[in-house]
Amino acid sequence: MANTITIDANRQELWSKKLMQDVKRDVMNAMRFVATEEDGNGVVLLKRDLAKQKGDLQNFSLIARLSGDGVTGDAELEGNEESMSSFNEQVAIDQIRNAVRLTGKLDAQKVVYDQIKSARENLRIWMKEFLIRQIFLKLGGVTNTSLTDVNGNVVGTRAIWSNTPDFIPDADTASATGSGNRYLNAAGHSMATADSGDTMTLDLITDAVTKAELADPMIQKIDMGGDSFYVCYMHNLQARDIRKSPDWKTAQQNARERAESNPVFKGALGFWSNCLLLSNEFVPWLDTSVAGNSFRGSGSGTDFGVDTARALLCGRQAVGIAEASNPDALVVEQFDYKNKDGVATSFIGGVQKIMFNSLEFGVIAIDSAAIV
Repeated sequence: MANTITIDANRQELWSKKLMQDVKRDVMNAMRFVATEEDGNGVVLLKRDLAKQKGDLQNFSLIARLSGDGVTGDAELEGNEESMSSFNEQVAIDQIRNAVRLTGKLDAQKVVYDQIKSARENLRIWMKEFLIRQIFLKLGGVTNTSLTDVNGNVVGTRAIWSNTPDFIPDADTASATGSGNRYLNAAGHSMATADSGDTMTLDLITDAVTKAELADPMIQKIDMGGDSFYVCYMHNLQARDIRKSPDWKTAQQNARERAESNPVFKGALGFWSNCLLLSNEFVPWLDTSVAGNSFRGSGSGTDFGVDTARALLCGRQAVGIAEASNPDALVVEQFDYKNKDGVATSFIGGVQKIMFNSLEFGVIAIDSAAIV
């Protein structure tokens, strides 16, 4: 039987636009730094080309910084120009949907709140959390669909939604020093033999910043509020270990001084070695007793010897988000002869970590023990 839309088309379109505006605002607040321009001055590069034209792939054309020596004096520049090193990353789009079905008019009569409004709000929160988790799963190269949070809830089910993330190869090969091109860990050797004492430290942040600055191509800092800095997203458990470290008071003092004059640093965990420290519950965390042996899943990669969180030190254009046009981002319908209401939301787009010559363009992964 046919379902009847309960609101007129104009109102539904307005609700859809407002829902996606709110979701994007929430994602940007959590990620802090989202760029839409070609200069990519943000951790996340958001492109909306597919909102204007049909297609299933979004191209991200990026250019690495110049590395030549130039010429001096009256030496001929013509013929000695430097070619720009450019590359293209393609992000495939997909659709994600969820819905709430309300009990019926009698149940609605018994409660004092607006059930449809509450359903819309819950779906907004769900969509925001889905997109934020996608960003971190892709940045961390997580393909383990059994990944859980600290409460045992499975959160890795959609790890390969829209695009299968490129895993961090160094995490499987760094057995001697715990370090690779785009990887560090707190153990200083393979995480297979890590223990509960191999926690996140400020020295590890310093090492990651140094690695980012010396990388080829260099991971570029974000310029904002008169400062140039990296951003390190770490799990709450890693943030806890940082707070308990002897050097935390110094980090706190630096963060407080900057926060007084610069709103960019408001609410940050701290500022250390030109890196803004932020905690986020959606940063990948591995419970080795439940979710398998590694962030890649059972039978793939290094066996992790301890519950681990994967912090992500990011510069510019670390991850790309493609957003396609979706006029039905929120739909309200009625069923059962208008006795039951249903509210649905959807997003058409894609998320992927940006790579350059098989290396992460803007992110370094940092593994450390993170025990509940």
